[in-house]
Amino acid sequence: MTRKKKDMSNEKPAAAVAFLDALGQLQAEAAIAEKKLADWAQLDERIQENLANSSNVVALDVGGTVFKTSKDTLLRVEGSYFHALLGSGHWKPDSPGEAYFLDLDPNVFHRVLVFLRTGKVSMEGMTTVDRGEFKSMMEYLKLNEALKVAEMRWDPTLRAPEMALTNDARSIERSATNANQWKAAIVGAALEGCVRIRVDDPKQTFYVGVGPKVGFDGHTSNSLNACYYFTSNTGQIARKGSAVATLAAIRAGDVVTIRRGPSQLEFALNDGRSCQVDLVDVAEELFPVVFMAYAGTKVTIVDEL
Repeated sequence: MTRKKKDMSNEKPAAAVAFLDALGQLQAEAAIAEKKLADWAQLDERIQENLANSSNVVALDVGGTVFKTSKDTLLRVEGSYFHALLGSGHWKPDSPGEAYFLDLDPNVFHRVLVFLRTGKVSMEGMTTVDRGEFKSMMEYLKLNEALKVAEMRWDPTLRAPEMALTNDARSIERSATNANQWKAAIVGAALEGCVRIRVDDPKQTFYVGVGPKVGFDGHTSNSLNACYYFTSNTGQIARKGSAVATLAAIRAGDVVTIRRGPSQLEFALNDGRSCQVDLVDVAEELFPVVFMAYAGTKVTIVDEL
């Protein structure tokens, strides 16, 4: 029986047509992408030109209060609201005195300028409502990603391995390894304003406070006597090993607030009664610290904002 050969004459043109269609689609997409790149290049050129031509001193009418600052300060963070305001060419000063109007809270906005000038945030004297307003303002101004860089984290290089980090290094928990042995951790950035640390699980006893990074030992409690700290189960506040005051004992869910001033530290629990501790050395850099021995003890740096 003779098998008929399959007629391929019609398939070859079909394959060629499909190939040409795909090639045409790729060429069309490439042309669109090329046009977008050209448009972006023109937009970037216009932004840079507008930025170069804008005044070096910029006035901002923030909720009726006028702030003046340098153009360089406002452009410190790439891609922020201020880049669009000064560079796009779509906005012009719309308030008296050639000021740009911003419908924001002036009582909080000055902290935005401090952040842009220094890269640091101080929440000294702010209420919980103010902190929420500031955080929302930073998001609106597209500065929140830069703010995250400045936020406090536990330093992964200066902690015992038994101190487990989670939540982008904001939470730290004592593991069961080598239980009942004191281990410690320290934050990477020095405390210059206020830090708030939530106690997720206090277990039996732990210490939370601030201390120097020089000579810090995360593998023992040897560094404790160089610190200012809050003892969880007694509420005792100590200055470099000596008790100086007493607040309430810490329970799960409590928030410990530590503020640094020019010559004193302030410890508070849940925004309630606080105590001030005189600094031994006002020039000493101090970093948030925690010492834990019991498995499951956990704390989290919450919004410093």
